[in-house]
Amino acid sequence: MNTLILEDDLLMAELLETILAGIYPRLSADIVTSVAEAGNKWLPGRYQLVICDWNLPDGSGLELVRQIRKDDREVAVLMISGRSDRESVLAAAHHGISGFVSKPFSVEMVRDRLKTILPPEQDDDGDHGDLEAMLKAACEGHFQLPTTLAPADVLDLMDRAEPLDANQLAERWRDETGLTTRLLDVANRNSFRRSGEPVSTLSEAIRLVGTRMSLDIALGLALDNTHALSDAGLRERAEAFQHQSEDVAHYAQSMFRQLRLPANEAFTAGLLSRAGELVVLSVLQQYLAGGGSLTDERIDQALKDWSQPCGNRLKVQWRLPLELRELIGAIYFLPRGGAKQDRIAMRAAALVAQGRVAEPECQRLLRFAGLDPSDFADTADHEPGPE
Repeated sequence: MNTLILEDDLLMAELLETILAGIYPRLSADIVTSVAEAGNKWLPGRYQLVICDWNLPDGSGLELVRQIRKDDREVAVLMISGRSDRESVLAAAHHGISGFVSKPFSVEMVRDRLKTILPPEQDDDGDHGDLEAMLKAACEGHFQLPTTLAPADVLDLMDRAEPLDANQLAERWRDETGLTTRLLDVANRNSFRRSGEPVSTLSEAIRLVGTRMSLDIALGLALDNTHALSDAGLRERAEAFQHQSEDVAHYAQSMFRQLRLPANEAFTAGLLSRAGELVVLSVLQQYLAGGGSLTDERIDQALKDWSQPCGNRLKVQWRLPLELRELIGAIYFLPRGGAKQDRIAMRAAALVAQGRVAEPECQRLLRFAGLDPSDFADTADHEPGPE
């Protein structure tokens, strides 16, 4: 579903995008920050939904609504505003909006209003028969990974008398791949706009985004049921990939600490190392939900063909620092000659996580990195995750 979001607060726009992606699985969102930019983007038939703020630096969102309604009386328009008085609501209604949400709003409020004005089933274009097209679309566009967080847990954190700081939240969420990827995505979009400098760890992302906005984004993800894996077989595979990435993250963090290298970046790299596989499995779930059928062979082939392209695409989408991308790449492959100590340690951590510590390659890499292979001897019987 194509959506236009007019909101000059970029973090607020990112939150709205998170909420939308949790309702409409095929979301494609254009975020603009001015009435003029929105007017240039708008074309009849281009968008199925428009969300606009009222007060913008260069005018009123009602100007966009007027332009839209001249061309299209049917497209859904949700107005968001700090104005909540009766006169303002009536004025917006007079211009033909589909719904109105006043600030400050809750994630649940926006979800409910969106599902009222544009039910998720209306986003179903019926094209569920072409799995390759679905995978290609996910690889090329915006994709939101699911999280294992429960909404009640996030709400409890929101209701705490003394809010957790960024480091405490990062520690609680450290194994949440879906949330980590989304917060890095939001943080880096905003960081690049401000300073051009990316962030590479969950705690940095939370500090940049802010704890309250991070909690709102977490709740939006926790309420996302469009990417949840209801098929037992797909869920089992996802859990295996998740455990594998967590193992790599923990071993890498431990090794980097011994070597006095940045351990948090190593943990992030390990945690994100199976993001491509998780995207593919989520798309396969959507394919099943649309009436498709899958054999184990077809699942394996999709994972083989699309995990790497999707993973590489996500690294670009999230604007991850080059150093972090290279750490993730080292988990799978080291270039011949000249590999840095941190890359060598990252590859060694991946082999240890796979239970391959006794193999010559792993022994050699551990020594090259400056680590004692005997320190990891008790992992030789470690049950390897999926290759």
